[in-house]
Amino acid sequence: MKDKRPLDTWGRLGGKKQLPGQEAARAAFAKNAHDEIPRIIKAHKAWMVAVIGGGDLDPETGCRILGALDAVDVDDIIATYDRRFDKPILQLERYLTDQVGPIASNVLAGRTLPPPLYRMKARKSILPLIGAALDLRATLLDVAAQHVRTVMPGYTHLSHAQPTTYGHYLVGFHDALARASAQIEAAYAATNRCNMGCGALAGTSFHVDRAVLADLLGFDGVLEHANDCVAATDFVLDLAAALTNLCIPVSRVANELDVWTTFEANMLEISDEIAATSSMMPQKKNATICEHLRAALGAVMGAYTEVACQAHNTSYGDTMDVMFIYWKVPEIAAKGVWVCRRTATLVANLSVHADVMVRHAREGFSTASELAAVILREKNVPWRVAHAVVAGVVRRLADAGRTAADITPAIIDEVAAEVAGEPLGLSAQQIEAATDPVAFVEAMTSQGGAAPTETARMIHARTEELDGDRRRHQQRLQRLTDADARLEAAVGRITSP
Repeated sequence: MKDKRPLDTWGRLGGKKQLPGQEAARAAFAKNAHDEIPRIIKAHKAWMVAVIGGGDLDPETGCRILGALDAVDVDDIIATYDRRFDKPILQLERYLTDQVGPIASNVLAGRTLPPPLYRMKARKSILPLIGAALDLRATLLDVAAQHVRTVMPGYTHLSHAQPTTYGHYLVGFHDALARASAQIEAAYAATNRCNMGCGALAGTSFHVDRAVLADLLGFDGVLEHANDCVAATDFVLDLAAALTNLCIPVSRVANELDVWTTFEANMLEISDEIAATSSMMPQKKNATICEHLRAALGAVMGAYTEVACQAHNTSYGDTMDVMFIYWKVPEIAAKGVWVCRRTATLVANLSVHADVMVRHAREGFSTASELAAVILREKNVPWRVAHAVVAGVVRRLADAGRTAADITPAIIDEVAAEVAGEPLGLSAQQIEAATDPVAFVEAMTSQGGAAPTETARMIHARTEELDGDRRRHQQRLQRLTDADARLEAAVGRITSP
């Protein structure tokens, strides 16, 4: 018996680990200790409350453990760091054991280590993302409201299509981001389900009320099935997909805004505060922020591919592959926050050259569709014939280096005679009303159209929706604050009856 090895309750099957250097390990632990340890303490407290409430742990022992949890000093844990304990949760257990002895291990009785810590960490990362998306949407609506009458060419296939306004353009951008924001909120809802009390995969024999655990930790409800609790990865994919849907329109709009700041387009000018210059060419004023935003899409889509590939070929249970996927959430959420904030900075720091915008709209033939519509309505000409007449007029003027302002009744009648066999007899006033881009925009009063009144209506409606989204987000944040208070009150009822 004298040769028997001392009992090492921290070992696994008698094996030994190759341990990192003490100071290097301490430094790595210290980087995240002040973030990780308080979260673990909350989970431990909730578990102790539930286990004591279920009658599986005597209140006296529970009081000692809860008292030690209340007195945890993270800096002291860092100072006394022991490299044998490679996970923050085990480092905390080591520290608690030093304070109250072996009963400290009861904080993990009937539990596997991850639940609910990864979901708590994930939701903490997603909350700033929701807030940043709300702020970006507010910026877009504010700038759009300033430009409901700023007429510019609209583009399809990189060519002039129909006149629109800069405000109308930004509202469309906002709407794409609003849908992505709703998907981010849905990802948060999928994340914020409590998986604590699932055991390792089959549940626990401890008499814990999982709904109470969820409530004390600020979750919206229980993730019920015990194996699903440790196996599910969909909430991470939900977030990555939502961010992809956010970054795609950001990348596309950044590309257009970048083009519109060029010397040739000159419709926008980036402010000195956020422009980049060249180390060689002193005249350069580069909108490199647009390039950074385009590049961000690659990082987000790469993260989506990474987590999907990690998830697809592993067993449906608790594996390291699943843990690796959880660890991606803070990274991709932080990238999303960056994208939202930089996009808001870009939009808010662009000077709009309204005179250049409307001049481009006048010089092109972007009002051609309205001229065809006038021919149909006023002269009862079939649409395809009207379309052909206007196409012929545009071709003749463009070949001569002239613009839409040069369209006259005579030119239209010449082309109409060739195409339809007879002149149309439109007046100069009818042609001017149809080809003026400002008048064109004013006439686009259909739902969702570019008319200033309709754009203003949409901005007002979306601002009200945004206000509702902000209130919902504040309620989300308040729920976590209230849960912290309920948890401390529950602990207090045990420790100070």
